[in-house]
Amino acid sequence: MDGQIEAMISQLSPIDIRAQLFKNRDFDFIVKQEANGEVKEHKKQRQALEILTSNKYSEFLYGGGAGSAKSWTGCVWLLFMGINYPGTRYFVARNELKALEESVLVTFHKVCKAYGYSDYKYNAVKHYITLGNGSVINFVEIKRQPSDPLFETLGSTEYTAGWIEEVGEIDETGAQVLSKRAGRHMNDKYGINKIIFYTCNPKKNWAKREFYDKWKKGELEDFKCYLPALVLDNPFIEKSYAKDLESYKTTNKVLYERLYKGNWDYEDNPYQLTDYEMIDAMFTNNHVNKDINGNQIKAKRYITADVAGMGSDSARIGYWEGWELKEVISFDKSTSTDIEMAIRTLQFKYKVAKPRCIADYDGMGFGVVHGTGIKAFRNNARPIQKGREVANFKNLQVQCLYYLAEKINNAEINISADLTSTEIEQIKEEMTQIQSKGDHDPERKLDCKSKADIKDSIGRSPDWRDMMLMRSYFDLKKTTADLTTTWN
Repeated sequence: MDGQIEAMISQLSPIDIRAQLFKNRDFDFIVKQEANGEVKEHKKQRQALEILTSNKYSEFLYGGGAGSAKSWTGCVWLLFMGINYPGTRYFVARNELKALEESVLVTFHKVCKAYGYSDYKYNAVKHYITLGNGSVINFVEIKRQPSDPLFETLGSTEYTAGWIEEVGEIDETGAQVLSKRAGRHMNDKYGINKIIFYTCNPKKNWAKREFYDKWKKGELEDFKCYLPALVLDNPFIEKSYAKDLESYKTTNKVLYERLYKGNWDYEDNPYQLTDYEMIDAMFTNNHVNKDINGNQIKAKRYITADVAGMGSDSARIGYWEGWELKEVISFDKSTSTDIEMAIRTLQFKYKVAKPRCIADYDGMGFGVVHGTGIKAFRNNARPIQKGREVANFKNLQVQCLYYLAEKINNAEINISADLTSTEIEQIKEEMTQIQSKGDHDPERKLDCKSKADIKDSIGRSPDWRDMMLMRSYFDLKKTTADLTTTWN
């Protein structure tokens, strides 16, 4: 009997043996290597492959730093899944096809060579790989186009499973549309559950919100999995590459935090107007409203209100002393009567005159402004002219955002209001979304990232940002109105 088994094994090619090992979830041939008489193991890669083949999860995010063998892991998984299950169909997607061909396709060739597989072809016209047994790996571009907001161009192709590379570049809607195409091709025949494999470096977008943030809080759904991996988790990485990443510590703190340490709270965004450390400092800037000796300085009082529109937006009403945000009233769902009552409550509690109260004038804000008699903030109004200085902003909202960013970066804001940890994280996240809109052209007016784009990035309306930016109005306007009032 042993002789028969040995004879059968002798007829198998190295790739057949490796495919069978993979099917049995024996990944030693992938994750272990010998060098100078020492066997090293990529333990994080083993964990990733075990998760991908567990039939337990339908969404899996792997990453958190550069150099952790994310692409190699993805290519190995697709190759051996395709070999073991003839006729199955997979996708690998990224923001641009060119980037896929310059990264994933190159790695796929290396993987095939490393494990002795040559029975495949790449169609450079239609962008797919065909294995000899009929399995297919489609290369898909998920790029947001104004003419196709619902990503209908992704088509109706059905897949067994899929991999979205550099998910930090991908629009959430596009990822959702494509993921719905998986789990619909020969899954039942082979007993394979649908799984979407996400890989990325830290990025402040929906992937952070849906995976990292929930994982950190212990709230990740049962069907999702997140596995952090850093360059130091990869024992096979070139030493020079690891040193290059570490060298960012003295040359580029953002890249060092993101790519070397896998810090999701840092982002390499040249258009961001606010500094990360100064955003954090807003909650500890106890010097605001104090003199050089630490004595409290009496500051003017203001109320700013972001009124929820007709949708899922939340309402935020903030009470300020100078640039210290001392109290906030929030509504997840509200009526104009609720907002008016909240504003009046803060007015009477802190004796804030109407000319120092303001609410956005859009949607339900129209009724609130007229019902309370306070100032109206019109986002698209002309920017405020300061003396002879030309206000080179697209509109009033952009002008206030630039001013708010300046106050943050100069450590001139303190948030002492009683907020939950979730609310604090929301504020921090929204402050990072204060970004200029592309490279500044002197011939064009300054503009900022739109609310629609922010919603795509963080999955909600930036209500905290809107409430806070309105505080800028009073500094820019420097009103000299009569601030006396009658408390009825």
